[in-house]
Amino acid sequence: MSGEQAHTAISRSVTEKLRNGQVVTIRPMEKSDIELERAFITNLSPESRHFRFLGGIGEPSEQLLKQLTDIDHDEREAFIALLESDKGPLEIGAARYILEASRTAAECAVVVADDWQMQGLGTLLLNRLIESARARGVKHLYSIDSAENIKLRDVARSMGWDCHTDPQDHTQVIFTLDLSAT
Repeated sequence: MSGEQAHTAISRSVTEKLRNGQVVTIRPMEKSDIELERAFITNLSPESRHFRFLGGIGEPSEQLLKQLTDIDHDEREAFIALLESDKGPLEIGAARYILEASRTAAECAVVVADDWQMQGLGTLLLNRLIESARARGVKHLYSIDSAENIKLRDVARSMGWDCHTDPQDHTQVIFTLDLSAT
């Protein structure tokens, strides 16, 4: 992939249609999205917050919000899914990865708002992450998740991710995807 093709794969916004017919925009996250991210995390159910952060969090702290929205689009990448509403854009999903020092592997995470789960949005967000990671030359993506998150397990397996119990914590699983295979 040429440098220009890689930049386009990483930085473009896309419009997608969900299973329910709703149209969403998926685009790179920006620092200015901090209030969208605050509302998004606050409105997640306790279960969805637990699955995303592997622990109980209530209101997201300013530090967490800054960390989640201060994306350099080099070592850290994030995409958000937005709906247009009467009140302006509404975040309904987010996906991100952070490169390891080797720059050949990255840890990733995806979360979809409770009311928008099972509409194909998680798959769309994962596809954006995969496209971006491949454009950067990343060879492996992985995610550490709760073993109780059956919805994620089903999506990951349907997309070809391998799933293994975390050898250090049996309550977690590790999903891996080899990006070097075609």
